[in-house]
Amino acid sequence: MAGRNAKSQAEFAERLASGPGTVDADKTLDLGSLASVRDFAEHIRGRYQTLDCVMLNAGVMNTPPGKTSDGFEVQMGTNVVGHFLLAKLLASRTRRQVWLSSTGHLLTGDPPGDHARSFENAPRINLDAIKQIDEASYDSWHRYQQSKLGDILLARQFLVEFDKLEGCAVHPGVVRTNLSRHMSVWSIAKYVWFSVTGRGAKVLTPEQGARTQTLCAVMPSGELVAGGFYADCAVSQEADAAKNMDDAKALYDYRDEATRPFQTPQA
Repeated sequence: MAGRNAKSQAEFAERLASGPGTVDADKTLDLGSLASVRDFAEHIRGRYQTLDCVMLNAGVMNTPPGKTSDGFEVQMGTNVVGHFLLAKLLASRTRRQVWLSSTGHLLTGDPPGDHARSFENAPRINLDAIKQIDEASYDSWHRYQQSKLGDILLARQFLVEFDKLEGCAVHPGVVRTNLSRHMSVWSIAKYVWFSVTGRGAKVLTPEQGARTQTLCAVMPSGELVAGGFYADCAVSQEADAAKNMDDAKALYDYRDEATRPFQTPQA
């Protein structure tokens, strides 16, 4: 188990340790730092020869404009670039990858309820926007949409690049966590209202939100749809932009080149 904060990570590991099995949580990981990702991957490769499933689960949402320590737009850098490097460094030992995406990859406006969702018109991935940040025109929800779209595309492209790998992408639902800490009180109130009135997605507990990704982690190989997009514990519909394998290849290659200095062990 990995986390950015050693104290909270240790406290959560202690809670998990009361159940069956063991928990390894002695190494922190910050997806917003490629050096941290490289160091964590070295730690894992030094300890495990085989990884049954890598859960690419970290994420930020609707953040103010900013960049990671490596100069990437913060949502793309955390949700996609850091995950790409971790997935690539561990791919040769991994049997299955589960990428946490979102129906947010369909967004064409601000959620919830008053935005337009279109499977045909959701924006395609824009590689030029990965590092470019114009604070005057920065659209935090659009950048989130791009990052969640990127996760689906990479979940599919990794299966092309590594032929023995299994994988899929998952929408966990609208989960009550601090992921929404950058949302306004008004936006949160709208989410609650739409949920209560049945016009929007039900707000889930973290335990409920873990159901689909847990299912995808343990599902027999013959039942998992390779590169599928899962929601509510079943294969779901994704945007046309998430099916564009030319975009998936271009995104993979861009990430591969951008992270290459961190793909070798630290001297």
